[in-house]
Amino acid sequence: MSQTLDASAIGQVRDLVLGQQVNERLANLFVTSVAVPEGVKVQSLETFAEGRFRFRGVLSTTSIEDFARYSKELSATGTSCFIDADNMKAVTVLNLGTLTQPGHADNTAQVQLKKTAPYSALLAVNGDRNGQKELAEWIEDWADNLTGFDADGEVIAAKKAAAALRKITIEAIQSSDFEDNDFSGKRSLMESVEAKTKDIMPVAFEFKCVPFEGLAERPFKLRLSIITGDRPVLVLRVSQLEAIQEQIAAEFRDLLVEKFQGSEVNTFIGAFAR
Repeated sequence: MSQTLDASAIGQVRDLVLGQQVNERLANLFVTSVAVPEGVKVQSLETFAEGRFRFRGVLSTTSIEDFARYSKELSATGTSCFIDADNMKAVTVLNLGTLTQPGHADNTAQVQLKKTAPYSALLAVNGDRNGQKELAEWIEDWADNLTGFDADGEVIAAKKAAAALRKITIEAIQSSDFEDNDFSGKRSLMESVEAKTKDIMPVAFEFKCVPFEGLAERPFKLRLSIITGDRPVLVLRVSQLEAIQEQIAAEFRDLLVEKFQGSEVNTFIGAFAR
């Protein structure tokens, strides 16, 4: 007596046959995977072995030294470091391989530089409007990094500069001119506003700090502006900030290129995606 196979049974028979065919092909490729009869998908057996079949993973760090050391110790033929200087980060692909022997490109190390506390404070105050008390306290907090200058370029200690900013006086001077002729008359009114202090007024500052961990210390020039009104508003602005940031990025790039000289790690400027 024959039985009619339903659609489910036919599908199971098909999966078994296809699974056997796939496994025969996989055996000839010397790979560590098998086809299982569940929609005929490939399943890795690595989790059932005592160890992993190959090393892979991702190192993430903010230390240039650790990033370079790890990259060099695990480097192999074709290992490449891609430097994204604009974003102050870099990625080393340790198993990139070559064109004739490509790797999986899933074993990497990456470094993302972290702003130091002084540099973060400098960027936060740049262009910000502050009252006398707020800016004076900021200068006192970062007095070890700051040097003030007067209009003649003479040095003012940071704490003395802060004290001078606490004592700003706004003076308004008004003058009137009158002219009276037989057939005409003219009157002009002029007012000038000036900010003064009993101490020597700072007009500029120099802020020295290491901008990112692992880079060199550099100076930043700041100009002080005073907006007069009912109460003075003080603004510190970093001179040529974008140009300095380009120099910092170039320093990061050159430092990594130098650290990988003489090793198997190739360096490229840009980002890598697989």
